[in-house]
Amino acid sequence: MPLRLLFVALFLLTASLAIGQPRPVSATLPTYNQLKPANREIYDYVSPPGTYRSVERTFQLFDYPAGTVTYQVNGKIVREASDVRKQLTAPGVQIDSLSIGQPNADGKRLIRIRLLPNQP
Repeated sequence: MPLRLLFVALFLLTASLAIGQPRPVSATLPTYNQLKPANREIYDYVSPPGTYRSVERTFQLFDYPAGTVTYQVNGKIVREASDVRKQLTAPGVQIDSLSIGQPNADGKRLIRIRLLPNQP
């Protein structure tokens, strides 16, 4: 008799666990807006293939404290903001891409700038 009670108790215990969750779970995957950082330095737009879109934005590239930024212009490291400013203000210069990195553990950030070749 005690063996039968043990089997009945185990059956009821496993049957209640096998049925599933007692109430529905409302937690869903996060949406894009929940994942997207609130940092305004990120501009996420990709033109469809075969199209060209001119985007005009203002970035504060030279407002960071001295010694906290390393610039990379067309793959070359430039440490002085004045040199980068001269390159960017030259006539006919067009920026292909711009990436402002987050500060690393030392508080320094990397700003990558890719320029389009000057066209006549």
